[in-house]
Amino acid sequence: MGAGNFRLLEHTADIGIEARGASLESLLEQAAYGLRAVMAEQIDLEPAEELLLKLSGDDLEELLVNWLNELLFLFETRGFLPARVIVEEAGRTQLRARIKGERYDPQRHQIDREIKAVTYHQISVTCGPKGWQARVYLDL
Repeated sequence: MGAGNFRLLEHTADIGIEARGASLESLLEQAAYGLRAVMAEQIDLEPAEELLLKLSGDDLEELLVNWLNELLFLFETRGFLPARVIVEEAGRTQLRARIKGERYDPQRHQIDREIKAVTYHQISVTCGPKGWQARVYLDL
């Protein structure tokens, strides 16, 4: 995974992700890469397995929270870590994505932080002249 268009925001027992994208799809992809960077800053993953996801939410903020929480759920239940994220289609209340990655292997992967949940604290998803921007905080 190459350099992304996101930055990490420190906040007491939380950490935030600020993501940007030219489209809503690219914004959601960058948020997913930001989530992975919080979990494991330096990690080398192979796109060995592919998962298809369809998610919905009542609005953009809930869709973002549901998206990131689903990625957390995949890690917690299957040990799945995303190497590549492709959001094929996204709207104000739903998304469809393909995630390529591999299962967590403690011999090869170091997890830096445990994330408890994605929160609604100070969440924002906006679209302006420079594209899409989102901010979301994670409970560590």
